[in-house]
Amino acid sequence: MLSVRSLPYAIEDRPACLAVFDSNTPHFFAPEERPQYSEFLQSLVLKRPYLVLRQGDEVVGCGGLKVIAQENTAFLSWGMVARHYHGKGIGRFLAEARLDLARSIREVETITLNTSQHTRGFYEKLGFTATKVTPNGYAPGLDRWDMILQVK
Repeated sequence: MLSVRSLPYAIEDRPACLAVFDSNTPHFFAPEERPQYSEFLQSLVLKRPYLVLRQGDEVVGCGGLKVIAQENTAFLSWGMVARHYHGKGIGRFLAEARLDLARSIREVETITLNTSQHTRGFYEKLGFTATKVTPNGYAPGLDRWDMILQVK
């Protein structure tokens, strides 16, 4: 059974979220991004929404949302699904949960994200369009795609 736990982010989720990250390295994340992600998780406690998806006792995915009120936008941050759960609809579930959360915030007019060439097609199917592509933007062979979705 899949369940979602959001706020507050529990620090005890950190090892499991790092394991999800590790399962997606190096294909979806560069190894040098791990310290940044680890620091991000450390800073999350009670500060912003971060969803943790579980199947039974196992964390199978996680992803955040940062609202930038002065820009009327929300930013999807650090979304990922454990590698052995890819292709089972969990990524779509996670993305839609974060999109629903962003759309529920009156001030949000756009939703932005950055991702790699490996997942940009996934986000295009959700309505995102590319605004910028940076070859090798994360690491050699791992391009950065900046994307946007208009919600209002």
